[in-house]
Amino acid sequence: HPERVPLTGPVILASNHLSFLDPPLVGSGVRRGINYMARKTLFRYPGIGALLRSWNAVPVDRDGGSAAGLKEILDRLKRGGAIIMFPEGTRSDGKLGEGRAGVGMIVAKARVPVVPMRIWGTNYALPRGTSLPRPAKVIIRYGEPFVYPLPENFDKLRGDELKAVYLDISREIMRRIAELTPEK
Repeated sequence: HPERVPLTGPVILASNHLSFLDPPLVGSGVRRGINYMARKTLFRYPGIGALLRSWNAVPVDRDGGSAAGLKEILDRLKRGGAIIMFPEGTRSDGKLGEGRAGVGMIVAKARVPVVPMRIWGTNYALPRGTSLPRPAKVIIRYGEPFVYPLPENFDKLRGDELKAVYLDISREIMRRIAELTPEK
């Protein structure tokens, strides 16, 4: 159901993550320009860095050492862009992992709709440790967009209370991803 992705306006597409094939595939069904997030260290490799830039990828420091990636993501959303995120933060073993607080923080700061997405089969098409894709059935499901309802006192929260909200947002996104099935 790629038609569930709004054609205009800011939106976050949040998907599980199984393989290096996921970023281009989860964006392939969307009928609008997409921005991606990629680990900053990947941009060091000339071929990969050029490819990521051509895909409108934002370099992100997964260790939290720089706010530049976060600022760029929020700027692209403010300009009406769409961005794909992987709440688990890394590839999983085929089972859904825990969402990370960082995705919740971006959703809370951006205050834009989120479209949960789920992908199956890319872990067979390009398993860890391999460099060439192989034939495999891949299914991608797009869920209904939603806006996470922030608590009324959100702007006053700090420290552990704020992190708890970010984790709740991430858990809600992962819950909605888990609800998607290959059949619907």
